Amino acid sequence: MVVGAGISGLATATALRDLGLHDVVVLEARDRIGGRIWTRRIGDGVPVDLGASWIHGVEGNPITRIAAENGIELSATDYGNASVHFHDREEAPTRPGLLRGFWALARRRPNAPLGDVYERYAASLSERDKHFLAYVLNTAVEHEFAADIADLSFRSVNGGEEFGGSDAVFPAGYHQVVDRLAEGVDIRLEHAVTQIDYAGPGVVVHTGAATLQADAVVVTVPLGVLKADSVVFRPDLPRRTRRAIDELGMGVLNKTCLLFEDVFWEKDVELIGYAGEKTGQWAETLNLYPYTGQPILMMFNAGSFGARIEEMPDAEIVAQALAALEVMYGRVPRPKHSRITRWRSDPWSYGSYSYVPVGASFRRHGDLARPVDDRVFFAGEATHQDYPATVHGAFLSGVRAARQVAMAADPQMGRLA
Repeated sequence: MVVGAGISGLATATALRDLGLHDVVVLEARDRIGGRIWTRRIGDGVPVDLGASWIHGVEGNPITRIAAENGIELSATDYGNASVHFHDREEAPTRPGLLRGFWALARRRPNAPLGDVYERYAASLSERDKHFLAYVLNTAVEHEFAADIADLSFRSVNGGEEFGGSDAVFPAGYHQVVDRLAEGVDIRLEHAVTQIDYAGPGVVVHTGAATLQADAVVVTVPLGVLKADSVVFRPDLPRRTRRAIDELGMGVLNKTCLLFEDVFWEKDVELIGYAGEKTGQWAETLNLYPYTGQPILMMFNAGSFGARIEEMPDAEIVAQALAALEVMYGRVPRPKHSRITRWRSDPWSYGSYSYVPVGASFRRHGDLARPVDDRVFFAGEATHQDYPATVHGAFLSGVRAARQVAMAADPQMGRLA
């Protein structure tokens, strides 16, 4: 049995099927598949990804392979094709080595919060350079890890592995990958798992709709759900697993997607930066026009501000977004339509993706991946030590979990997997 129909759960189910274990049921709390891959329509049916957007590193990436095998179109992202706007309309500083000097200091204090490193380093900078560095750290670090630099250290951001090549988006939506993986899988929607009892020889899984029995269970719910204890385990999880859940962090990256009548910004620029008067607010926007041919902006907010806007009504969020755009471009029109995410408030995720906080270790991802009594297994991006916080990490964790299940059921099968 698999809990969760995100990409890790679907990868687990398809891998188990490929190993000859066909009696697999996937239980999903939502009324849809995909989890944090969430493609919705805007305007006259234009797909926009409100969860995961990118393949991070297309070379050798399993998501690239799935796209290629199924004829799914990709569009490479050129992060250098960007413009940066200051709130006072001045040009960005060009002092060489500004960021390099920050990271040199961070390396010398690998366990210190990056926020403290910034304050120490910025003490000798001009106000202009200080403001620009804060903008760079927000877009390059806080957006990447979905957490404030106060909650991150050099050691906590300097781990994991990467695939080579460019990043790429799906002009027609990431859901295409999820849909392919879901083909032929027994998925039961609106089955929120509340308790997993593994005290006996098998596993008993309780939902609001049913009680089911299985030989083993693969739990693929997001780290935020595990941290909230939304699923009760009987007996309690081992100390090693509990420590991993407690010490890893669940970050937030929210999106505000705006569809306009026409393009009023730089049509061919892919990334629009905004070093606003208030650092960390509306600092980065992805221009979807080069990929879709539609006048759509996807605006990002991460960390504490990303969480704070979830308390605002949609109208206020859109008003703030337009205010930032007006600083950059002058008077702007009202959008025709908008889509807004609130991942921190989502009871089936409680955040966007995992990160390693100050004082924690990337090893905790590996600890969370270890099976419990050969009956309870874990998958999901937070369980992959090499590729956490990525779709490909989630996918690979599902394949790994399937092999762990196969090995527990039949060591010979596991060796052949």
